Amino acid sequence: MYLQDRNLYMEIPGSGSKQKSEKTKYQIILIAALKKEIELARRLDPEKLAAEIEKTGFSCQHCGKCCRRAFGDNRVVLTPQEIEKIRGYTGLSKLEVAGPLIPEACQPEKTGDEDADRDKEGYSRALEANGGSSPEFPEIFDLLKDDIDSEGNIHTYGWMLRRKRSGDCVFLENDTNMCRIYPVRPMLCSTYPFYIEGLKLYTCECEGLGDHISAEESRKLADTLLSRYISELEDTLAMYEKYEDFEKGNEGPDIARNNLEKDMCTYIVHDSRGITKIID
Repeated sequence: MYLQDRNLYMEIPGSGSKQKSEKTKYQIILIAALKKEIELARRLDPEKLAAEIEKTGFSCQHCGKCCRRAFGDNRVVLTPQEIEKIRGYTGLSKLEVAGPLIPEACQPEKTGDEDADRDKEGYSRALEANGGSSPEFPEIFDLLKDDIDSEGNIHTYGWMLRRKRSGDCVFLENDTNMCRIYPVRPMLCSTYPFYIEGLKLYTCECEGLGDHISAEESRKLADTLLSRYISELEDTLAMYEKYEDFEKGNEGPDIARNNLEKDMCTYIVHDSRGITKIID
């Protein structure tokens, strides 16, 4: 069994909102910038990148902290292709594997990890203390309000790996810290704690940094990292080339607010293949 704390996810055909066909000025600028960055990314020297990785050093400690919400932002961004790979490996549906990519502050931090009942009780107390409203509701609404259309749909840009009620990755084994989808894990996971941004190599906080890594492993990681960087840029480019702006209206935020107060969200997810409307 792969999933715990399973919620109701529903995918609805069609966008369900009024779209604007013309590209925005920002969209045109962003597309041009992405094309230029992809061109430059393809010129990056993997040997130089491998040398940087070897100098930095890294060895996974198998602590599982990168998969747990308690140790920081553990969101894992997914491309549609990665979702399909995980689906094929697990037999799960798309919405059991992935959900809309939303800001980290929107993720509720509820008490408990293994004990779901205690988790629910703690959250219920928080609701009562806030007059029946979700304690993180004002922050959620403030972060998402600019992405609400006239029908109350919340527009998001991409997908992220599903998480348990505790916020930990849904595919993390609690007892062993092992990944249930390791052979098909996302590129973000396979290259952690390294990432490339703006053509430069960066690292996330990780206990394994500074440990010895061989030249061979550094080269393998550099190749995977470059492939990830270019793939993510190309996926983002495809998304913005397909993106259609949406109509906004005064009634939209009110509809979304009412839905959020009922602990329900209707999302329209924009990705490189188009749009998907879901109830989450």
